[in-house]
Parts: sequence; C-alpha cells; structure tokens
Amino acid sequence: MIPRRAVLAAAAALVVPGCAPRVDEPAMDEMRSRAWPTTGGSAAGGRAALDLRGDRVFVAVAINGVRTVAILDSAAELTVLDRSFAASLHLGDGTAVTARGTGTATAAATVVAGVALTVAGRTLRPANVAVIDLRDVAARIGAGRIDVILGRDLFDAGVVALDLASGALQIVGGDAAHPGVAMPLTARRGIETMPVTIEGIAAIADFDLGNGGTVLIGAAFARRHRLLSGRATGVIPGGGIGGATEQTTFTLASLDLAGHRFADVPVAIDASPTAADANIGVRLLRRFGIVTDFPGRQVWLDWRG
Repeated sequence: MIPRRAVLAAAAALVVPGCAPRVDEPAMDEMRSRAWPTTGGSAAGGRAALDLRGDRVFVAVAINGVRTVAILDSAAELTVLDRSFAASLHLGDGTAVTARGTGTATAAATVVAGVALTVAGRTLRPANVAVIDLRDVAARIGAGRIDVILGRDLFDAGVVALDLASGALQIVGGDAAHPGVAMPLTARRGIETMPVTIEGIAAIADFDLGNGGTVLIGAAFARRHRLLSGRATGVIPGGGIGGATEQTTFTLASLDLAGHRFADVPVAIDASPTAADANIGVRLLRRFGIVTDFPGRQVWLDWRG
C-alpha cells in the first residue's frame, strides 16, 4: 500500500521562490556531461562532489545504473523522477495517484517500486519513488530539464556530511565526532524540522536543502505573532510542483540558528495550510558545515561564516 501522505510530500518537493537564482540550461548540460567521479564504500566513506549553482545543490546519481544529475532535496519524502526520464528507464506502470505540491494545482504522479538509486558510491533501494512531470519546475528555475530530485532516501540511509561551500558530500561513520552545534530533528509531515528563534520567538523550521530561495515563514505563525503588523511588504512569484503562486515578502529583524544570529533576513510567507513555522534552505545553510543523522534524529551545524 502506498501512503498518500508520502506522495504528497514528494510532490511538495523543490520549493521555487520567485527570487531564487536561475540555473541556465547550458550549465545543466555541462554538469551532466562532466560525470563527476564518486568514491565507493558500502557503509562509511563514500564521497561525491556537489555543485552549488545559485542556491541549488546538484549531485551525480545513477538510477538503475543510468547516470544523471539530481537536485538534492532533504525535504522530499520520496525521490522524484521526471516522467520522460523515467520512461527512458522502462520502469513499468506503477500506481497512478493525484498529488498536490507547493503550487496552486494538483499534479499527476505515478509511484514506482524496485528502483536502485546510487549516490556517493552507495546503492539505495527505496521502497518507492514518485514519477512526476518536472518540466514546469525546470522551466521556472531555468534548468532546461530536471531528471531527478533526490529526496530523503539518502539521508535516511545513515550519517551524511555536506560542505556546500567546498562542494563535498561524504557518507560518514555513525560513531564519529561531529563539529558544530548539535540540534534535535523532529519529523513533521515527512519533513525533518529543527529549532530556531524568530525575533525572539521559539519556533521550528523545516531543514530543506531543496529550498533554493528565501527563508519561508508559515502564514499561521506570522498571523499568530503579528509579524506583518506595521512592516513594509512586497509580492514575488513562487511555487513548486503544481504551478506558480504569489508570496508576500518582508524582512525579519533577526533569526537565530545553531547559535548564530542572522540580522535583517528577507523572508516570504508560505500560505500552505500545512506549513511549518519556517522553512530554511540553502541560502542560510550554505554558511554552515552540515552533518545530518536522520536515523538518530540530529543535525550538526558548524558555522563557517
């Protein structure tokens, strides 16, 4: 049986705020052709290069042995394959579902089992992957095409260290000591959340490497704490799978994450009724060395400046 919530979480992958930097199609073609080397290791020690374009994180993957480039998205409960790419792999029919993402409309999706996903020398066999037409999302970030959104399958498999600034990902041993501030992770609707402080208010934020744009503030949290009262606001286009949306923007005086205070933080309102208090993506996370331990429900953030 396929959990409906898992399909919805997969469809909500890849937040696309309107102010996110675009990734041009020639850059995507160059990344695919480069076929970045990875080093093997069935348990610890596997490595892969990361390519940070704007605030999007790309990594080389293989799906059933076919190499391509994936966008990394820790907040996608299922890995997502583009429909055309999946058809080229002859994966079979799967189960048809209707999914709603961060956009305004529903999207047709298919859930397929029995896929082998290889990254950083490790082959994962997730229970299911989602197959969705990603052409609209690719067009809105200027990527030409997106073959794969690599979801939390990678992170659920063990401890993962990421240095976004230097472009490195490593599968590490679970008993190793990790630098930085250790914070608990709490699962919420299939997404791991971490504690933050927003203008002195304790809150929880999605840990979202698929958010390549501004920090998002949940509409309910903003209403509850009157965050828009007396502030200058604007509007930007946003959305994700399911189409385009519009988001209200404003500036937070402060946001505290892992012992560091960010001042004058541009944010946008996430109007989704299921939004967390906040969603923090690559724009802030790239300032830290990151070690995730999803099975152990912890993340370490090491401030790099």
